[in-house]
Amino acid sequence: MSALDAMTLPGRPPGGRPFKRLAMAAAIAAVLAAVPLVVRSSYSLQLINLTLLTMIVVVGLNFITGYTGQINFGQAAFYGIGAYVTGLLSKAGLSFWVCLPASMLACALFSLLLGLPTLRLRTYYLAMATIGFGEIARLVFVHWEPVTGGSSGLRDIPPIAVANVSLGAHWQYYCLFLCLLGVALLVAARIRDSRIGRAMMATRDNELAAQMSGVDTVRTKLFAFLLSAVYAGAAGAAYAAYTGYVSPDQFGNQQAVLFFTMLVVGGNGTLIGPVVGSAFLSVLPELLRFLEEWYLVLYGVGVIACITSLPEGLVGLARRALDTRRAAQVR
Repeated sequence: MSALDAMTLPGRPPGGRPFKRLAMAAAIAAVLAAVPLVVRSSYSLQLINLTLLTMIVVVGLNFITGYTGQINFGQAAFYGIGAYVTGLLSKAGLSFWVCLPASMLACALFSLLLGLPTLRLRTYYLAMATIGFGEIARLVFVHWEPVTGGSSGLRDIPPIAVANVSLGAHWQYYCLFLCLLGVALLVAARIRDSRIGRAMMATRDNELAAQMSGVDTVRTKLFAFLLSAVYAGAAGAAYAAYTGYVSPDQFGNQQAVLFFTMLVVGGNGTLIGPVVGSAFLSVLPELLRFLEEWYLVLYGVGVIACITSLPEGLVGLARRALDTRRAAQVR
């Protein structure tokens, strides 16, 4: 067995408690299923749906940044590419279920074009390249007016249809997006526990040692970057069909930084961290709006405090609290 095969994932307890985990999973599923019944406000359901799509984007970002250790600020650009591809193809008469893989494929191709030259280099070259890529994508969205609609964006994008029935209600989209998020997390978990997942984390921890163990670090980083872009493209496709409108200002570098912040605040390199961070930073501004002009100040201070005081994110904080409670029970 190679050194890579012998590696184990950090922070995961040996063995398990299947019945307790099954009960917890059932409880979580029941709570998620009850959300449309409890939340009656259209605005709140729309916010929840957009948060689910954001979670998919940040789960994808976790492959290249959390598992592989490369800084990527291009996630918003891939999100936008997925949205525009679906918007254009949908308006041309194609079904969403054709547009979805087309958006994912387009993002995969752009990730290869960007990643092949930059991921052969170390340090912060990918970060700089993705910042430039994000700005180039935004300028294309703005100035390629005959295709993208320019600063006015694309309007009247057809909604998603299932069995020839167009989805209209927010709760219908909630069910669909929740399923998409579940698939995204399931795939992420399988990849994390696979040989390529261990190769990603080995590259993150010590790239030179990973190479000495037989890991093709360039191919590993490129695959992680491709996965990251594909997830963003899928979420962008769903976003375009859900909102019926896309514009360039929704996919700028400011949004890319927010995605990165969500990952760090939730828990960089953990499976559930992207979900927690996305939910926290999507809901927090709404909770602070009663403070009027002060809410942005407190929001920024809160984010900075989380990043500086919680290096392992909110998931790491919860994990330490559980460990402390278990230790107290043993005593």
